[in-house]
Parts: sequence; C-alpha cells; structure tokens
Amino acid sequence: MKKMTIRTSVEIMVGFVPFLQYFERVELITLFNIGADVHTRVCRIRIKKDMSIENIPYNRIISNLIILNRDGRDYTCFIKGEFPDEINWFIHAVDLKLEYPVIVESGRCTLTLIGSAEELHEVINAAIKKKWETEILAVEEYNPHISGIFNIFTGKQKEILLAAYQAGYFEYPRRIDAGRLAKKMGMHKTTLLEHIHKAENRLMGHIIEHTAR
Repeated sequence: MKKMTIRTSVEIMVGFVPFLQYFERVELITLFNIGADVHTRVCRIRIKKDMSIENIPYNRIISNLIILNRDGRDYTCFIKGEFPDEINWFIHAVDLKLEYPVIVESGRCTLTLIGSAEELHEVINAAIKKKWETEILAVEEYNPHISGIFNIFTGKQKEILLAAYQAGYFEYPRRIDAGRLAKKMGMHKTTLLEHIHKAENRLMGHIIEHTAR
C-alpha cells in the first residue's frame, strides 16, 4: 500500500467557496456518517480577522455548527451538513482511505490518500479529468503502525514537518535554513521554529512514554 499527499485547487471544495470569506484555515479532523447525504465532522477553523463565526450563513453544506472550544480566532467545532457535489464525485470516483486532517488554506486543499499504486494513479487521472491544479507533495510506503505516530501532531505541525523534511532542513549539513524555509512557507521564522520545536517535543514525549512502559 502507498500513501500519497496532494495539494489541489479549491475547486474540489467548490460548494465550500462561499465560506472562504470567513475562514483563513480549515482542518477537517474527523468525519461521522449519520445518513446517506448528511455528515457530521469535527473541524478546526481559523476565522479571518474582523470576521465573526456567528455570522457564518447556514446552507446545505453547513446546516449547523456547534462550537466546542475557542482559542482567539481558532475554533474547534462540530459541523453538520452535506458534502459539496465535487467532493461527493471525488469520493465515489476514487474510493480510497482518507487520512486526516484535510486542510483548506490559501485557496488550496491538502489531503492524504491511501491505496495501491494503481489506485493512486487513478486519483491523479481523476484530478486531471476535472482540470484541478494538483501537486503531489509526497508518495511513500504506508505502514499503519508507523503512520499512527503522526496522529500526535496537529495539522499545521504535520504540514511544516513534511515541508521541512522535503526541503532538507533536518539533514546535516542543512540544505535550507529556518529563515529561507519560513519565507518559502509564507510565515515568520519565529512561528516556524515554534511549530517545529513543539512537534519535536511531542515526538520525544511520545517515544519516551511508550519506551518506558
């Protein structure tokens, strides 16, 4: 089995577009099926500055929203509603295991799919057929025991660790320094290092906790 992480144009979330004026970043953490069409998902949402989550309009895509936690502009919510038509088409077209989180940010959707090499090739063909701008970020062997460790990281930490690894930040000598990596990712160097250090601390804590048993 293979695991492929792709970043595609937000057209895959076309029914979600009206909400992008309110959201700076959305992470779909997990999904619960409660009917043929209606789903409940747990999401982390970052509201744009000067926007209010109370003003988000409800429709069939978001028919109800319950706030579980708030930290500044970041909210963890239960969201009930239907999937946009494009996502329904995509899910039925590829029929693969999805690894969470799914991230929507800056007009792009980042998601990780698990399947055979042939099935993942079909995903790319499906994206080409729909004329979605799609970038393959990573393809690797899928081991559920190894992959499970990534559940300890937040979606942002996963994203930064993946980008840092691919750019050679963890190599010795480094192929890229923190300043250039931060600029490449469109964030401040201090913010990048904070995410990396928190991720490293979580990883060390996880290893020590499980080794000490």
